[in-house]
Amino acid sequence: MGLLVEGVWRDSWYDTASTGGAFQRPATQFRSALSAEGPFRPEPGRYHLYVSWACPWAHRTLIYRKLKGLEDAVSVTYVEPLMLENGWTLAEGADPLNGARFLWQVYAKAEPNYTGRVTVPVLWDRERATIVNNESPRSSACWTSGRARARRCCARRNWRPRSTP
Repeated sequence: MGLLVEGVWRDSWYDTASTGGAFQRPATQFRSALSAEGPFRPEPGRYHLYVSWACPWAHRTLIYRKLKGLEDAVSVTYVEPLMLENGWTLAEGADPLNGARFLWQVYAKAEPNYTGRVTVPVLWDRERATIVNNESPRSSACWTSGRARARRCCARRNWRPRSTP
Protein backbone atom coordinates (compact mmCIF):
# COMPACT_ATOMS: atom_id res chain seq x y z
CA MET A 1 0.00 0.00 0.00
CA GLY A 2 1.67 3.14 -1.19
CA LEU A 3 1.00 6.79 -0.59
CA LEU A 4 0.92 10.15 -2.28
CA VAL A 5 3.68 12.63 -1.42
CA GLU A 6 2.86 16.13 -2.63
CA GLY A 7 0.58 14.61 -5.28
CA VAL A 8 3.13 12.06 -6.55
CA TRP A 9 2.47 8.32 -6.07
CA ARG A 10 5.09 6.28 -4.19
CA ASP A 11 4.96 2.53 -3.70
CA SER A 12 5.94 2.44 -0.03
CA TRP A 13 4.60 0.25 2.77
CA TYR A 14 3.89 1.37 6.34
CA ASP A 15 6.85 2.07 8.61
CA THR A 16 6.19 -0.48 11.34
CA ALA A 17 9.77 -0.37 12.67
CA SER A 18 9.04 2.96 14.36
CA THR A 19 5.99 1.46 16.11
CA GLY A 20 7.60 -1.76 17.29
CA GLY A 21 5.89 -3.76 14.55
CA ALA A 22 2.40 -2.50 15.36
CA PHE A 23 0.05 -1.22 12.67
CA GLN A 24 -1.11 2.29 13.43
CA ARG A 25 -3.67 3.69 11.05
CA PRO A 26 -2.81 7.34 10.37
CA ALA A 27 -5.47 9.99 10.85
CA THR A 28 -7.49 10.75 7.75
CA GLN A 29 -7.27 14.19 6.18
CA PHE A 30 -10.66 14.49 4.49
CA ARG A 31 -13.04 14.84 7.45
CA SER A 32 -15.95 17.00 6.31
CA ALA A 33 -19.58 16.12 6.95
CA LEU A 34 -22.86 16.71 5.17
CA SER A 35 -24.74 19.64 6.61
CA ALA A 36 -27.62 21.87 5.54
CA GLU A 37 -25.50 24.87 6.57
CA GLY A 38 -22.14 23.80 5.13
CA PRO A 39 -20.62 23.40 1.70
CA PHE A 40 -21.67 19.73 1.51
CA ARG A 41 -25.45 19.78 1.55
CA PRO A 42 -27.24 16.43 1.48
CA GLU A 43 -28.77 16.08 -1.97
CA PRO A 44 -29.79 12.88 -3.77
CA GLY A 45 -27.40 12.03 -6.60
CA ARG A 46 -24.70 14.46 -5.49
CA TYR A 47 -22.42 11.95 -3.75
CA HIS A 48 -20.52 8.88 -4.86
CA LEU A 49 -18.70 6.20 -2.85
CA TYR A 50 -15.45 4.49 -3.76
CA VAL A 51 -15.18 1.24 -1.78
CA SER A 52 -13.53 -2.17 -1.77
CA TRP A 53 -15.13 -5.47 -0.89
CA ALA A 54 -11.73 -6.38 0.60
CA CYS A 55 -11.76 -3.57 3.16
CA PRO A 56 -13.71 -4.09 6.39
CA TRP A 57 -13.74 -0.33 7.04
CA ALA A 58 -15.45 0.27 3.69
CA HIS A 59 -18.09 -2.36 4.47
CA ARG A 60 -19.51 -0.10 7.16
CA THR A 61 -20.46 2.54 4.59
CA LEU A 62 -22.00 -0.07 2.27
CA ILE A 63 -24.06 -1.54 5.10
CA TYR A 64 -25.17 1.90 6.24
CA ARG A 65 -26.07 2.91 2.66
CA LYS A 66 -28.23 -0.22 2.34
CA LEU A 67 -29.92 0.12 5.74
CA LYS A 68 -30.74 3.76 5.06
CA GLY A 69 -32.13 2.94 1.62
CA LEU A 70 -29.66 5.24 -0.14
CA GLU A 71 -28.87 3.00 -3.10
CA ASP A 72 -30.56 5.42 -5.53
CA ALA A 73 -29.19 8.54 -3.83
CA VAL A 74 -25.50 7.59 -3.45
CA SER A 75 -23.81 5.74 -6.32
CA VAL A 76 -20.83 3.40 -5.83
CA THR A 77 -17.63 2.41 -7.60
CA TYR A 78 -15.90 -0.76 -6.41
CA VAL A 79 -12.12 -0.90 -6.60
CA GLU A 80 -10.37 -4.18 -7.33
CA PRO A 81 -9.79 -6.37 -4.24
CA LEU A 82 -5.99 -6.29 -4.37
CA MET A 83 -3.69 -3.41 -3.56
CA LEU A 84 -0.63 -3.71 -5.76
CA GLU A 85 2.18 -1.30 -6.67
CA ASN A 86 -0.34 1.43 -7.58
CA GLY A 87 -2.56 0.89 -4.53
CA TRP A 88 -6.29 0.41 -5.05
CA THR A 89 -6.93 -0.26 -8.74
CA LEU A 90 -10.12 0.39 -10.70
CA ALA A 91 -11.09 -1.81 -13.64
CA GLU A 92 -11.02 -0.23 -17.07
CA GLY A 93 -14.12 2.00 -17.34
CA ALA A 94 -15.19 1.36 -13.73
CA ASP A 95 -14.96 5.02 -12.67
CA PRO A 96 -17.78 6.93 -14.38
CA LEU A 97 -16.93 10.21 -12.64
CA ASN A 98 -13.19 10.73 -12.87
CA GLY A 99 -12.06 8.06 -15.32
CA ALA A 100 -9.40 6.97 -12.84
CA ARG A 101 -7.55 3.66 -13.11
CA PHE A 102 -6.08 4.04 -9.61
CA LEU A 103 -7.69 5.53 -6.52
CA TRP A 104 -4.68 7.77 -5.93
CA GLN A 105 -5.74 9.64 -9.09
CA VAL A 106 -9.06 10.51 -7.42
CA TYR A 107 -7.19 11.82 -4.36
CA ALA A 108 -4.85 13.85 -6.59
CA LYS A 109 -7.83 15.37 -8.39
CA ALA A 110 -9.36 16.42 -5.08
CA GLU A 111 -6.09 17.77 -3.67
CA PRO A 112 -3.23 18.05 -6.19
CA ASN A 113 -0.58 18.36 -3.44
CA TYR A 114 -2.05 15.68 -1.14
CA THR A 115 0.39 13.80 1.06
CA GLY A 116 -0.88 10.68 2.80
CA ARG A 117 -2.29 7.22 2.40
CA VAL A 118 -4.93 6.49 -0.22
CA THR A 119 -7.68 4.58 1.55
CA VAL A 120 -11.29 3.50 1.11
CA PRO A 121 -14.04 4.36 1.64
CA VAL A 122 -14.06 7.69 -0.18
CA LEU A 123 -17.17 9.87 -0.24
CA TRP A 124 -16.90 12.04 -3.38
CA ASP A 125 -18.88 15.21 -4.03
CA ARG A 126 -19.84 15.48 -7.71
CA GLU A 127 -20.76 19.17 -7.42
CA ARG A 128 -17.49 20.38 -5.89
CA ALA A 129 -15.34 17.63 -7.51
CA THR A 130 -13.63 16.76 -4.24
CA ILE A 131 -13.46 14.20 -1.45
CA VAL A 132 -15.83 14.94 1.41
CA ASN A 133 -14.60 12.20 3.69
CA ASN A 134 -12.34 9.14 3.62
CA GLU A 135 -13.04 7.64 7.02
CA SER A 136 -15.76 5.00 7.39
CA PRO A 137 -17.32 6.04 10.73
CA ARG A 138 -17.46 9.69 9.66
CA SER A 139 -18.75 8.82 6.18
CA SER A 140 -21.71 7.04 7.76
CA ALA A 141 -22.19 9.87 10.23
CA CYS A 142 -22.30 12.27 7.28
CA TRP A 143 -25.59 10.77 6.18
CA THR A 144 -27.03 10.85 9.66
CA SER A 145 -26.10 14.47 10.32
CA GLY A 146 -27.70 15.59 7.08
CA ARG A 147 -30.83 13.50 7.52
CA ALA A 148 -33.34 16.32 8.09
CA ARG A 149 -32.13 18.23 5.03
CA ALA A 150 -32.09 15.07 2.93
CA ARG A 151 -35.69 14.34 3.87
CA ARG A 152 -36.69 17.74 2.50
CA CYS A 153 -34.69 17.10 -0.68
CA CYS A 154 -36.23 13.72 -1.27
CA ALA A 155 -39.48 13.46 0.68
CA ARG A 156 -40.26 9.94 -0.56
CA ARG A 157 -37.11 8.50 1.00
CA ASN A 158 -37.46 6.68 4.31
CA TRP A 159 -34.20 7.16 6.23
CA ARG A 160 -35.03 4.62 8.93
CA PRO A 161 -33.67 1.08 8.60
CA ARG A 162 -36.13 -1.28 6.97
CA SER A 163 -37.70 -3.74 9.36
CA THR A 164 -37.32 -7.44 8.67
CA PRO A 165 -40.63 -9.19 7.97
